[in-house]
Amino acid sequence: MHTLPLGRQTGYLIKLAYSRPKIKGKRVLETTFWSLGPPRAPFPSAMRDIIVANSIPVPTSRAHPRPQKGMNESHRIRTAFLSSLRLSQESPVDAKPHPIDLRLAELDLARRDEITFEIAERLSDAGLLERVDRFQRDGKPYVRYRESASGETFLLAAAPKSVEAEEESLVRASKPHWHARSRLLYRVIPHLISVERKLFARDERNAEYLQTDPADILRTILSSAMQILECDDTRLYALGRTPDTRYAQPVSEGSPWNKALAENWVGRRAVPLYIEDLTRPGYARVMIDAESMDATMHVAVAPYDAKTPPETYRSLAMARVGEPGTPYLFVLEAWSKTPGFFTDERLGLLNVVAEHASDLLVTLQKLGMLVMVDELTGVYNRPYFGRQLDREIARAYREGRPMSLIIGDLDSFKQLNDLYGYEAGNAVLREVSQALASSVRPFDTVARWGGEEFALILSAETTPSEARDICERLRLKIQNLAIVVPTLEGHENAVRATMSFGGAMFPADVSLRVDRTRGLDAEGREKIAHELWNRANMNLRSAKSSGKNQAVLGDEA
Repeated sequence: MHTLPLGRQTGYLIKLAYSRPKIKGKRVLETTFWSLGPPRAPFPSAMRDIIVANSIPVPTSRAHPRPQKGMNESHRIRTAFLSSLRLSQESPVDAKPHPIDLRLAELDLARRDEITFEIAERLSDAGLLERVDRFQRDGKPYVRYRESASGETFLLAAAPKSVEAEEESLVRASKPHWHARSRLLYRVIPHLISVERKLFARDERNAEYLQTDPADILRTILSSAMQILECDDTRLYALGRTPDTRYAQPVSEGSPWNKALAENWVGRRAVPLYIEDLTRPGYARVMIDAESMDATMHVAVAPYDAKTPPETYRSLAMARVGEPGTPYLFVLEAWSKTPGFFTDERLGLLNVVAEHASDLLVTLQKLGMLVMVDELTGVYNRPYFGRQLDREIARAYREGRPMSLIIGDLDSFKQLNDLYGYEAGNAVLREVSQALASSVRPFDTVARWGGEEFALILSAETTPSEARDICERLRLKIQNLAIVVPTLEGHENAVRATMSFGGAMFPADVSLRVDRTRGLDAEGREKIAHELWNRANMNLRSAKSSGKNQAVLGDEA
């Protein structure tokens, strides 16, 4: 046996012996380790501890050998165990140490495994052993260790309490997979299908226009998540640059509960994250589906220090809505006042709802290119603009904030078409529409109303002076454009265009009295829209008759 010079330090020595049964000339593998730290059970300071651990016979060529005749299932896993303990007492008089051998083979098997595992864990903490993996067989936990110098590995029966405590802090698995245990999943699928049918219904006034937008989807998903999970609150936060942020009312202001975790784990990796109890220190965990193993894995990703939760909430879960690289990327937060509320099933259902919302947004984005956007210019089309105006009127009425409807018409557009041809006219329409769209605020709306006519909604809150400034800025930008167009002769020529604007204000230019306590029905919104269109058209005609290339708003006509 090889021993290391320990001096008068206290340490211990482990010897592992592996043998192949029924083979002449028994093969034995020996590995020696020692620990810098004292064992957990203290011994007299003047003694050197030498621990000898011998394994029962185990084949070295297979991790899981074929069962031999007479071998039952429990014998397939061969583990090392502590068989003897040698104490060497150093005497100041006699240089030769006096050995004291303790026979441990007669110890209770469970107690012996516990002591062996405890020593191996101490060696692992000291860096002399490496934990290779952990697994369970027939409900019993095992740990495989590797000695760094030789690479030899061996198994130990793990103490259940130690393994459970470590798994609780790092990773745990639950079987079977949450799908198999869910009692609510069969109710969720029909609910999501009905949501999809409702969102993608056709507009009664225009069969080619879908009666939905991103805000409709997000609002519906928020309410669906709360209804399905039976939690106390749901919130939605933007993780990327979201268009029309002022209009997207479902998106909460501010940042997620933990922006770093939301971006790195929920946003990038698309895994649900949760906190079991916000009032107790612990870990933020992610849930990973392992359907091939018929299991659900829970992995600790970051420590969590207990803080006072907002509004007496005790538990939190997050899931991703949308896709990276698209205009729509959000984190959906679900809150509960009950600690440990988000079980495997609820986390799985939250992820199902979030994935369904993501699919709806992707579908809407694709369909929007077909049914909401003007093919020539790339701005919104007339059906979408009509529905958006209806919503903006309802919001301005409800919040008591002013908004504006603007109509812009290219001056002398017919002469340009006659002179250079329709391809030149299309080029001018494309350049002008992009100039308009890039010059308004993110929450305003630009659409091609028809021909060379464009319509704009300056969202609430837009005062009359702000509306005038915006129209003047747009007019000057279009006036200064040098647009290269093809000619009928096949050449290219730079042309300039001008645009006249007419606008109307809400509530200043409508006769309907605003009473927010009663709300505004569809008939009232339609009446307001009609009055705004009439006033804006009157002002546009006034701008045209007064010399063109100017803006007339409100009662200036």
